[in-house]
Amino acid sequence: MRALNKVIDWCILALAAIAGAVLLFLLLAVCFATVSRALFNEPFSFLIDYASYSLLYIAFLGSPWLLSKRGHINIDMVLNALSPKARRIWQAVLDLVLALVAVVLCVIGFQLTKSNFVNGVTIPDFLGTPQWLLLICIPVGSFFTAVEAVRLCVRGLLDKPALEEGKEAQA
Repeated sequence: MRALNKVIDWCILALAAIAGAVLLFLLLAVCFATVSRALFNEPFSFLIDYASYSLLYIAFLGSPWLLSKRGHINIDMVLNALSPKARRIWQAVLDLVLALVAVVLCVIGFQLTKSNFVNGVTIPDFLGTPQWLLLICIPVGSFFTAVEAVRLCVRGLLDKPALEEGKEAQA
């Protein structure tokens, strides 16, 4: 089981690295487009299309890593008002709901990506980008988001909070 967790952790980290590389490309492309327009009066309008595509990749490929760090938005006022046990249960329920949503998104995204690949659908942009290439990040990112949500749910329910462990250690 530990080997599987290491593989999943590695995959999530690799997806985050890809999202980071895409973000770096986006930064450089926007700077290049701005400079080329200002200095040479040569706009590279196709970079605007790829900038919007990159935002999709960044969101879906970075999401599992962000979830693993619990970097998503939480309502701290509500969570802090709950007891540690209720907080664990609430977080586990939220993780399960997230996993279900991610699985549905993964299945639908996979079906759509497969359909676009089989039918050879292209985006009417400057280079005629195959649409499956744009959409492949949705099922991949959603799959790993669902896996990470389930892992966090199980981990949260099985691990005792530090506050309760401290009470047991004192007894």
